[in-house]
Amino acid sequence: MTRPPRAAFPQELMLSIGGLVGHVELHGAQPVFLEQLRARYAAFEMPAAACVERDFSLRLTFAPSAAPGPAGRRLAETEAHPLKVTATRWTIAAQRWDFKVRLTGRAGRVGRVGYRGEGHCEMSPFALDCVLRVLYATLLPRVGGMLIHGCGLRHASIGVVFPGASGAGKTTLARKAPDADDVLSDEIVAVRQLDDGWRVFGTPFWGDFARGGISMRSWPLRTLAFLAQSPREVAMTPIMSSDATLRLLGCFLAFATDRASVERSLAVAVQLCAGVRSVEACLTRTAPTAVIFRRLAPHLGPEVTRKVPPSNAREMISEFRALLRKQKSYAFRPKQATPWLKSGDQLVVQTGGRAAPVAGDILLSWTPGATPDDDALAFYRLPPGGGQRAGLEGEVLGKVALVSREGKTLPLPGRIGDLARSFGPLVALPILRMAGR
Repeated sequence: MTRPPRAAFPQELMLSIGGLVGHVELHGAQPVFLEQLRARYAAFEMPAAACVERDFSLRLTFAPSAAPGPAGRRLAETEAHPLKVTATRWTIAAQRWDFKVRLTGRAGRVGRVGYRGEGHCEMSPFALDCVLRVLYATLLPRVGGMLIHGCGLRHASIGVVFPGASGAGKTTLARKAPDADDVLSDEIVAVRQLDDGWRVFGTPFWGDFARGGISMRSWPLRTLAFLAQSPREVAMTPIMSSDATLRLLGCFLAFATDRASVERSLAVAVQLCAGVRSVEACLTRTAPTAVIFRRLAPHLGPEVTRKVPPSNAREMISEFRALLRKQKSYAFRPKQATPWLKSGDQLVVQTGGRAAPVAGDILLSWTPGATPDDDALAFYRLPPGGGQRAGLEGEVLGKVALVSREGKTLPLPGRIGDLARSFGPLVALPILRMAGR
């Protein structure tokens, strides 16, 4: 698929981090800055449809960054005007020398509170990233989660968090991972208690490794392995939940200092450490990841003998998009047949091609719903003229190129393409069942 021109990039971001959806309007942002943001948050961005339930919406007006001054200007400004966050049940306000925002809560369905507000911000990725960290760190404890300073790693079908202060070895551990896609973050991960237990999410809030998770996908959290440095050998020492709670208090992200926020964060920390195994992980700088997980194995709980599904449709589609971006093509089998798809047919979707879509091409779109379980994939036939159908809300993931049926590969367009075009422009599919996942 061809890359849209700069002017086509919408001046907004809809992000899902730790299962919380935040929508940011970016007023006054320059195209180059928008592309920079979209590259950083790409794995966590979702289609900005009006129907999606949002945990917060923020209208930000950007001002050009000040001309570079003497070394240490940012440090001096931060010391003179440090970050200040105040939060109540119905308001969240944050300001620093380079931004100021305020949001007000509104009651929604089933006790849900959504926050709406506005503010101004310097046109700097550091400033916007700080705003997002503040909002997610403040809101996650209100739904039973938190942001933790730690290296998050996916191991098979589970997740492990290695909490640690600056210099504890989080980035060193991330760099040693055999597959960089297994790194959820080398700096800050999100954890949250869902119906099936505690889960860990990647975040775009990374450190020196400069990358976080590749999708919104979460993984069952099995162990908190608090980092400690060892000069000689790798050792894993179990610790009590009370000790783990005290250690975690120094490793989670919290900006609001009011009594209610502190009590809420403490309660989440206590519940997390009571529900998840904890160890002290004494690691050497050169210990391979395989050795670390071999020593950690007795503390990971029962072996996972089957693949763990994503928590919801949104997570699954986000992971599918990540795989498609990486592999440029992907085959999957829809659960439901249609007049032009027989039961058992596999579709091959391709992306990254140089040729622009033309009338009659069948595109695969991520169509968001109100809740994560309402998201779906949809086929969309490009109408004559090449323009997208008015009112279609979603993100085009790729173009359907092939259909595999009974060992035969049928190209599109062609006979199957004609059937698809005669069927109609839009065919919504239930959540996909991806091969090998």
